[in-house]
Amino acid sequence: MAATTTPPPKNGVKKPMAATTAASDTKTTAAAPKSKTAEAPPKSAQSSTSSTPSVKKTTPAVKTPSKKPGLSSIKSAANAVTGAIGFNQGRKAVNEGPTTTLLSAKVWDIYTLPPNNTIKGKVVPRVINRYAHRRKISLEVHRVTPAVVPIEEDDKKEDDKKDDKAKKPEDGKAKTDEEKKADEEKPEKQHSYEECVVRVLVPVNKEVEKAAQKSGQAIRKGAKPDQAKQELQDASARATSHSNLVLNDDESTVAVDPDGALADTGGKQFLGWKAKYRVPIPSIIVKHQQKTSVFVLIEAGKIKQERELLFDSYNDARDFVQCLESERKLEEKRTDDRLQNALGDLELNKNEKLNLLVEIVSGWNLPIGDLTTSDPYVVCKMGRKELHKTKHIPSTLDPVWTIKTGSLFLMNITVKELFMNEGITCFVKDYDALGKNETLGVVAIPPKRMYTANGERMNFKVRNPPGYRGKEDVPGYIAVRVRRATEHDLQFMAGYASSAKAAQAPEHPKTKNNAIKSMVTRYQKTEKDGTKKYKVRPSPDPAHTDSIEWMSDEEVQRETMKESRHWIDAGSGSLGQLHVEILGCDDLPNLDVGGFTGNKTDTFVSLVFEDCYVRTDTIDDCLSPRWLPWTQRAFIFQIYHPSSQLFLGVFDFDTVDDHDLIGRISLDVASLRRNTEYVLTYNIYPSARVSGRKAQGTLTLRVRLEMDDQRKVVLAALEPPPPIYVNTSKRKDFRVIRSTCLGATDVDLYSMKTLTSYIDELKEYQYVMFFIQDAVITLLLWRGHFELKVSGKTYMLPIHSLTAFLFAIYLVERPQLMPSFFFASIAWMLLAVIGWKSNTKNVWAQCKTYREMAEAVALGNSTTPPHNFGPFHQYDAAKTEMEAWFKRIKASEKAAEEAALEAQLAEQERLKELEEIGDENTDISTSTGGALAAIDPIRAALFPVQQILGAVLLKLRFVKNIVTWEECYFSFWIVSACVVLSVACLFVPWFFLIRWTSRIVVWVVFGPWMKLADVYYVSKIKPETAAEKKARKAKEKQMRKLATSEAAARAREKREDAAKLKQMKKYMYGKFATKIPVLKEDRYVDRPLAQSTATPYKLKAMSLAELAMREAGYNRTRLPGQNLVGHMIPVPETESFTAAPVGKATKKPEQLSKEAPGSKQKSGAESTTVVYAKIGSAVAVAGTVTWFAVPVLAGLAEQAVGVFA
Repeated sequence: MAATTTPPPKNGVKKPMAATTAASDTKTTAAAPKSKTAEAPPKSAQSSTSSTPSVKKTTPAVKTPSKKPGLSSIKSAANAVTGAIGFNQGRKAVNEGPTTTLLSAKVWDIYTLPPNNTIKGKVVPRVINRYAHRRKISLEVHRVTPAVVPIEEDDKKEDDKKDDKAKKPEDGKAKTDEEKKADEEKPEKQHSYEECVVRVLVPVNKEVEKAAQKSGQAIRKGAKPDQAKQELQDASARATSHSNLVLNDDESTVAVDPDGALADTGGKQFLGWKAKYRVPIPSIIVKHQQKTSVFVLIEAGKIKQERELLFDSYNDARDFVQCLESERKLEEKRTDDRLQNALGDLELNKNEKLNLLVEIVSGWNLPIGDLTTSDPYVVCKMGRKELHKTKHIPSTLDPVWTIKTGSLFLMNITVKELFMNEGITCFVKDYDALGKNETLGVVAIPPKRMYTANGERMNFKVRNPPGYRGKEDVPGYIAVRVRRATEHDLQFMAGYASSAKAAQAPEHPKTKNNAIKSMVTRYQKTEKDGTKKYKVRPSPDPAHTDSIEWMSDEEVQRETMKESRHWIDAGSGSLGQLHVEILGCDDLPNLDVGGFTGNKTDTFVSLVFEDCYVRTDTIDDCLSPRWLPWTQRAFIFQIYHPSSQLFLGVFDFDTVDDHDLIGRISLDVASLRRNTEYVLTYNIYPSARVSGRKAQGTLTLRVRLEMDDQRKVVLAALEPPPPIYVNTSKRKDFRVIRSTCLGATDVDLYSMKTLTSYIDELKEYQYVMFFIQDAVITLLLWRGHFELKVSGKTYMLPIHSLTAFLFAIYLVERPQLMPSFFFASIAWMLLAVIGWKSNTKNVWAQCKTYREMAEAVALGNSTTPPHNFGPFHQYDAAKTEMEAWFKRIKASEKAAEEAALEAQLAEQERLKELEEIGDENTDISTSTGGALAAIDPIRAALFPVQQILGAVLLKLRFVKNIVTWEECYFSFWIVSACVVLSVACLFVPWFFLIRWTSRIVVWVVFGPWMKLADVYYVSKIKPETAAEKKARKAKEKQMRKLATSEAAARAREKREDAAKLKQMKKYMYGKFATKIPVLKEDRYVDRPLAQSTATPYKLKAMSLAELAMREAGYNRTRLPGQNLVGHMIPVPETESFTAAPVGKATKKPEQLSKEAPGSKQKSGAESTTVVYAKIGSAVAVAGTVTWFAVPVLAGLAEQAVGVFA
């Protein structure tokens, strides 16, 4: 595009001076023109940055006097510092910037017009583009040596471990000290590359004049002239960011005359030049040349602007274009060299596309930006392009960035782009609501670290920010994670970029009923034959076109017991599956208003198991609802921990207010046996943690437990259960989950009812004395307790008494076995408790036995048969046993009340006798009268007591559950550990250890040679001086800090992970979180009622197609759990939705019918006989070795002792 240009004036215009040079990395000497005098620069001006070539400065003398006062001093200062600053200031990084050496430069004098268009591309009319400015343009080639990013200590250790194998000599011999020293002293090879840029230089008159004015003001205020002159020189050097020196053809430097009069400025003099614009060669395109004008297009990031450069002559313009094109031809080779320099030893495909997921994890000990703290945030850039900016975190020096504060971002780049831009730079800034945000520090992440990173945590030291002039380096660290983005990461970030709102929780079934509809809807009717029928709710069977809307009570019960058609598969575990079907409720209270008009309770059941929450359909206006097979009532929960409980809550659905809790229960999964189908009926209570509760109806459900590997289940109990939280996006669901798990009473709030309940629970622990009393009487009086049937007769054998007698007589003769007997007694006590509990008449109070779990560990699965209980099994015996227990408690309470009454009467009699005696010390002082009683802050005094009692009772409940085998897996491992320790202590020579330890202590500590220790050591210890004491304490403090730094770092990382997980779960599942109890924390244990049943369950034989469809998840809906694993973007920890194996027809061939193909396939598990044979052989070998080896070793030890004795 042709443009009208203004030719330069002809009178008085100096010819431009262009100079080129060959590559030179050595020092060059500046030769001044003969007509000018040379002047040595001051020391401050000689200190050049690392990005400039070292030159000796010469400056011309000033000829033209100044019309303004002080201009001569300004010129002399400018001339003194001219050339002190290098060519590559725009690329200089503070303290750790790359080292740049000038290879060649060519400079032209030009005029610049305002741009022809704005940055956004709008055209600017030529009428307002008529003012030209005098500038210089420089085409420069530099050799750049990148700075080495320091490696932090933690990362350095990991890199050293990785490089140990590479550094090891091929012959396997270790290097000598001389070789190691030579390796350390060997300079590290530094790669470099060439870079070509175009610079536009502008005069620095305003900056130098401003510095001169400040210097003059300082002198007038009393500052020393030398100091003011030095400050003026420093300020002038900072204002001049480009040298007035260019290289000549003969490799010598020539000064550009700064004070020549230019015709276009009316004789204005220039004091120096500084670089204002720096454009890489690939970003500048020559559109065309028209006489002395060159039209260029500059494209750099978002900037796209067209400029006109007006040279002094046509030859200059042509020379500039030709030089630019010649340098452009060399850019491809320069780019390859630069890429190879960045790659180093890596051999990569430079066109490989990368999707990198980057997380700004946290920072700690960051610099202070405000008075005492900062509001830090991080800006990530690649070159000049801003990639991402986190949100600021107010008032902290240890920020943790989460998904809420923008910690994650994606980088879609190629290998070439990553390494050419030298990774990313993170600017740590302090947010200010008013004013400019301050840069606190800079962190550079090398491209090689980003390319090889796999999500591990990388800690980087915060470096000094640009323009930092402090005496000490800035403190602080920034932690970053980088890894290749997976498909899940890309989908997550796409959704996160489109919406920052929390993910919606799964929709639960709702009711369309309301009070008016309940009043006008008919739910039961009477047939002509007198049969009552009930309306099917919530809807008839959708699978049949001729669905029946009305059913009799018998038909409803029969349909209810049929197998469910659709299941919801929820949870994250892999130990087994818990199948639960909600069948119905009975005798529920009416919580809706207007029961006489037909508006009754709208019932639904909520289920919470580990990290998932589900609900049934809502049955409208019914106090004895039934859930039919086609409704949402069947759930499969994946088990994550063997001690987990299933919480069930019965609620009244409300459209506006919160759903009302009717009652809840907790089902103990650990007490169930596999391959057993239970139909359980429970009384439901509003709470299980406070006393005075009343049943609010019953809940009936069908339960079945599937476990393929019981050994895995028992071994999983060795790990403590992790904290589990369930999030939801709705407050109503949050209250439902909390009420289901904890009940209607919030024990965390102050309540006299809760406090009274705690006191009552503490009183109940005195009933333990009944068990202790029975145990002592049974043990000492040799009462039989072990049932043995012989020839039709039953004998009760005192096994515990016999065991205690044998242990006692053996221990009396061998007291060194006391530690072994101590551990054995703990195991014996717990085994006695499980024996008593297994013989109780209430079968629903029994739990897994030690033998059952030991078989599971040894064999893989227990041989204990499934439960088989009919309704009201041993009901009369259990009722009699329970009545006897309550009778005993009442008798004890009555005896205690009588004793308390007798003590009260005795105290009253004693006080009466004292009144008759009277008080000898009579007070004759005047009485002051009574005062008003102060208000008793009862809440402030009792609430801490309630909290302390609650914490104590939680621990007491846990201990009680272990002793009573309610937490059967923990009890099993405690018994097993005690047995192992007891056996191990048998082989420890306790008397030998005690005797020789005592001898050594006595002879060493109390012998006469301690006098020598006093003479030669203790007496020579001099008292510490104040300086020594201070140094010692400082050293101890440093040692303590080093000892705790690693633990503090781990604790900080755990807190960071917890904060990130919390915000991630809020985003994915909702902001309302409830902690789900895994271990039993309730005061009361929910037991099934007598009408409950347990029958062996065996899947019917199926064809291969039916079994394959079942294993593939037919008629199931998958609901993943909320247990997230992983860093950066965690994923739900869940097993595969299907159970279909790879490479096999089916996972469980034993469930196939005999005619089905593959039914004869073996499962691969060993038979019980083979396993028992292996265990017996191992025990026999161990016993034989112990029997013969231990006496031999003991004899050898005695002989050794005898020799030294």
